Amino acid sequence: MKIIRLGSRASLAIASLCAGAQFARAQVAPSATPADSEVIELSVFEVKSKRDSAYVADKSVATTGFAADLSKIPLAINVVTAQFLDDTGGVGFNGIANYQAGFTTDQGGMENGSRNSAGIDPTVGAVTGGEPLRTRLRGQPINVSQRNGLPMKFGFGTENVDRVEVARGPMSVFIGGSTLGGVMNLVTAKPAFDPSYKFSTKVDSNESFQVKADLTGPIVKDKLAYRVIALYSDDNTWRDFSSSETVFVNPQLTWRPFRKLTTRIEYAHRDLTGNMVSNSMQATQAYQNDYDNPSQALLNLGSSTALARPYTVAEYRTRIARTFANWRLDKFTVDGRWRSLGEGESFTAGDWAGGYDANHFGENDSFASKYDLVEGEANLMVADWLEVRAFGRWANQHSYTTFFSNALRRYPDGSTPLLSATTTATKRQETPLTGKLEAVFTKEFLKVKHKLLGGYELAFNQAWSVNPTFDFTRLAAVNASPNVAGSPATLTGANILNYFDPRVHAVPNYEAVLTWNDETLAPGLNAQSYSRIFPEAAYTAYSGSFWQDRITAFAGYRNSVIQQSSYNLDRDRVQITRFLNTAKTSTQSHTLGLVFEPFQGFNLYVSRNVGAEAVAAGSLINAGAGFTNLVTAEERAANPVPDLEGTGNEAGIKMEFFDRKLIGRVGVFELSRRNTVIIDNERTATDTRNVGTAVDPNPATQNLAQVARVQWNRTIDGNKSAGVEVGFTWMPNRNYTVVVEASHLWTNKLTLSQPLAGTAPTAAAAIDYAILNGRPLDNTPDDTLRIWQKYSFTEGAMKTGWIGFGIRAQTSLMPLASNSSWGTVLPGWTVFDAAFGYQVRVFDRPIDLQLNVENLTDKLYSAGGRTWSNPRTFTLSATTRF
Repeated sequence: MKIIRLGSRASLAIASLCAGAQFARAQVAPSATPADSEVIELSVFEVKSKRDSAYVADKSVATTGFAADLSKIPLAINVVTAQFLDDTGGVGFNGIANYQAGFTTDQGGMENGSRNSAGIDPTVGAVTGGEPLRTRLRGQPINVSQRNGLPMKFGFGTENVDRVEVARGPMSVFIGGSTLGGVMNLVTAKPAFDPSYKFSTKVDSNESFQVKADLTGPIVKDKLAYRVIALYSDDNTWRDFSSSETVFVNPQLTWRPFRKLTTRIEYAHRDLTGNMVSNSMQATQAYQNDYDNPSQALLNLGSSTALARPYTVAEYRTRIARTFANWRLDKFTVDGRWRSLGEGESFTAGDWAGGYDANHFGENDSFASKYDLVEGEANLMVADWLEVRAFGRWANQHSYTTFFSNALRRYPDGSTPLLSATTTATKRQETPLTGKLEAVFTKEFLKVKHKLLGGYELAFNQAWSVNPTFDFTRLAAVNASPNVAGSPATLTGANILNYFDPRVHAVPNYEAVLTWNDETLAPGLNAQSYSRIFPEAAYTAYSGSFWQDRITAFAGYRNSVIQQSSYNLDRDRVQITRFLNTAKTSTQSHTLGLVFEPFQGFNLYVSRNVGAEAVAAGSLINAGAGFTNLVTAEERAANPVPDLEGTGNEAGIKMEFFDRKLIGRVGVFELSRRNTVIIDNERTATDTRNVGTAVDPNPATQNLAQVARVQWNRTIDGNKSAGVEVGFTWMPNRNYTVVVEASHLWTNKLTLSQPLAGTAPTAAAAIDYAILNGRPLDNTPDDTLRIWQKYSFTEGAMKTGWIGFGIRAQTSLMPLASNSSWGTVLPGWTVFDAAFGYQVRVFDRPIDLQLNVENLTDKLYSAGGRTWSNPRTFTLSATTRF
């Protein structure tokens, strides 16, 4: 029989335990064909199985920590290969998610609304208008993306992708923390000892252009190999003012000084610049209707006020013109039901000149995202029974935005205020440093294969965020719009943004009103903030396989510790005050699992994961820019964000039949997440520090030109999702392949604790419970379906050609379900994609031509988040290899 030894790959460590009966040690594959009794040793950096195909991988690499047989892992993990991405035309995070079941993203992410920046730490809301990206897997958030098994706090790009492992939750011990949705793990292309030279170019119907080179090969035979990947991309989307440029360079070296040691080091530089792309406008027609034609019941409410008579139509319009809270309260008083903006409605194009194409940020809302990183790893086989692995990464990431505006709605008075998001302009630097050390002990005793994993991971993350200053007097005065009720005749300063009307006014140049405090303030004055985080984790795991590896039981434990401090700094990064200093907080995660193979090719699996995640820097109260003195450290400490908690159960079947012509999985899951943070609009509005601001509900003191000084948040307990998920790849012959991914949630709801009777619950709790309880989870449809088919011609005139056809469909969803102020519903949709490939020869050199058509029927739809998805888009690419 053959013994296969497979090497360790990157991951947060505890996942190693689930490799079960199939995972073992690894090194360089010998060149000779082994006999049945020989050991096959696969390179830790080039884990490839002879059972792999263009769309199917046999082993899990980064997520499990070992090159483990996917059929023996008690989780739903599937691999998106680079070939599948190429064929479907997938780019970036959204390109991967497009053909994954149960996966929805916020398509209005930072990278021009076409490439979601989910690789950026989602707890940092600067790139998305102050709130986390709404990426959901099985209805649950993804805590953070990974690169080669370590957390990634920089943009998720696929310029150097080899494969992407999509691991669906529960993942509490395998990843650490409360992760329920799962993780997207980018496995990068590594140096190879077989020379290969690939050049490609790409253009699309949005006038985008890209060139790429990928060169790899040996420097010293079997000892030293290199890889260099370089890319330049000039991108545009279908939205107005959406151009961007990407420069990516990635040189790498792999060194194998002797048979038992393999090392790799790489440098990567990615520089992305462009103009921000806004979310789409949302309808608020019910609100508008009551402004235009208030009912007599609404007018009669004036009799209970100091007026002692019904409101006139003009008086009532003044009452609700820009105060949604007043309208909602009035409607509740009349009929006993709380309302949300856009309830039951979808997006509208609004009155912008660009219609659906409009970018509400205008042409002067630039962004930049740049990183440099150095990553290295080493794998040493100390003995047959002991493998040791070290991995580390340093990165330096800079981001910059002038993210000023977000015109999500039209007020019923006719204005489209742009001031609401002025505080989200950012200039940020982050330098995460992460290291990990693992040891795996393997021994057979009493006919049981024992495997023991021990590991330790440590990180030191620093971040600097510069405070902006706004001077609206720099804006030139403009005439008022006749469409906006109550507008001053001439608009100056902040009123240009408060009474903005796109039917009349040009989008202001926001960069003209912005300065950065590190450039303008004198030394010694508060100009920026600084935070440092020290997360660490120790973990251990055991697995035992017996009965010819047909039964594998495993268990694991992880202890995570985090500590954080935050400071106010001056322009030169000299410390002024420390406003946050948390003690070390530890949380624990554990897992149990079982894999049973009753007959060959048919595996039953079950797993249970329980995890918690400390929110070291979290507080339910936060101050707006320029008002940090209004919230004391003691008040923040007295209102901490509670630990996130996650519990998940999963059971399923994995199968490989007909000599791997049919590979699939069917799994059922139940996930529950507690302490999700949402905005507490009512408490924010009633905070006395916000009297005289735009959120002040009292018309007598309300000032629309002043943003809120403090913001309160609250938590939702018990968000639940449960359902079934199916994934199959069928390859009946060498010509045809079909990939099917589908999911159905029978539980998809927010759940809140009902206010206790007799305790005088606050208005906020009553409103939130009435509106939110039982709503679907954020950005989560009940059903998703993804199908991709490819047929390759192997004879005749088309023998070098192929065709592909895709179907993507899902039911309706609510992008902001957890916010009681919003009730927008995105309708379900079905769209089609197509691809055509053909190889020609030019000067006796093969060139692969490919045409992709996304959204073949040009359907207007939204796949998720708060913006429209791409219309019909043509992309033509050409690739040659040496």
